[in-house]
Amino acid sequence: MKKKAVSTREVRDNITALKGKMLQIKINKGRKRIIKYNGEIDEILPSLFTMSIIGEKNVTRLSCSYSDVICGDIVISEKK
Repeated sequence: MKKKAVSTREVRDNITALKGKMLQIKINKGRKRIIKYNGEIDEILPSLFTMSIIGEKNVTRLSCSYSDVICGDIVISEKK
C-alpha cells in the first residue's frame, strides 16, 4: 500500500493538537530494536519538538524531529 505524502506543516499541526496529553512514543532504532516511552510534549519548535518522559530513570527529556515522524522512525499515539 502506498503511503500518502505528508508535509512537515501537517505533522507539526497534528503534534500541536497532542500537546498536554499523555502520549506513548515508539522509536525504531533499527535491527528490530524498538524503544517505548510514555510522556508529554513540552515544546514545539520550527524543526523539532521536545517531550518530557515519565517513569524512566535514565531518560527524562527527548527531542524528535518532524522528519523522523514522516519517515516512520517515530510513532506517537495517545495513551488510553
